[in-house]
Amino acid sequence: MTVTLEQPPSAGHTARLTAAEMGFLWTQYQNDTLAVCVLQYFMKHCEDRDIRQILEYALSSSKSHVQFIAGLYAQENLPLPVGFTGQDVHSDAPRLFSDVFMLIYLQNMSVIGMAGASVAVGVSARSDVSGFFREVLISAVELHDRVRGLGLAKGTYIRPPYISPPDKADFVTKQSFLFDVFGKNKRPLTAIEITHLFLNVQTNAIGKAMMMAFAQVCHSEEAKDFFLKGKQIANKHIKLFTSTLTNEDIPAPMSPDS
Repeated sequence: MTVTLEQPPSAGHTARLTAAEMGFLWTQYQNDTLAVCVLQYFMKHCEDRDIRQILEYALSSSKSHVQFIAGLYAQENLPLPVGFTGQDVHSDAPRLFSDVFMLIYLQNMSVIGMAGASVAVGVSARSDVSGFFREVLISAVELHDRVRGLGLAKGTYIRPPYISPPDKADFVTKQSFLFDVFGKNKRPLTAIEITHLFLNVQTNAIGKAMMMAFAQVCHSEEAKDFFLKGKQIANKHIKLFTSTLTNEDIPAPMSPDS
């Protein structure tokens, strides 16, 4: 499926781009030029036909986003941001990731896309910019639906932990509730806190796996040391978040890099 976005109109807009609009467009450009590089590399090595179809959809979406932003910047006589290009990728590099990891990467990518685009829609005043981010949000939701469906079908989708339902509604009675999760008299974790711990385990595990891979193939010793340091930080966070869950008798999720 090819994703196409209408190019920005050449007339009818007199208002300048706001700082918020420029900031989110810049961020989207960086994210999508990076996505094009990563997804093209994944496409070269992916063997699973079902996963490959989703990669194609994600790649088409990212290319369309980059094209729209480039057209809008040209219309506004703004210098195009310096994004990622083919020069940042060794296309002949060997396979570094499994097909299943590519699917998990797409899932994380879709969640980030939904979060960023929803805020961008809320702060964009110009109809062309708001419309663009609305389309970005729709494509991110569609990507997530496809990834979730395939992950469930293949048995690779990692669900958040389950908890026992409460017997009755309860209320917070003191201001220290937020910080009572620390110290000796700790309260139970809330469902939202469990969710954030789960998501942080997921994102750090993906980052850890990618930094391990890049450290094995990069030529710069300085970059290699940077990746290895990042891997150690991610591993530390994974252990901390996992132990926080298990100490509350909540099952910690399986790490996606396994």
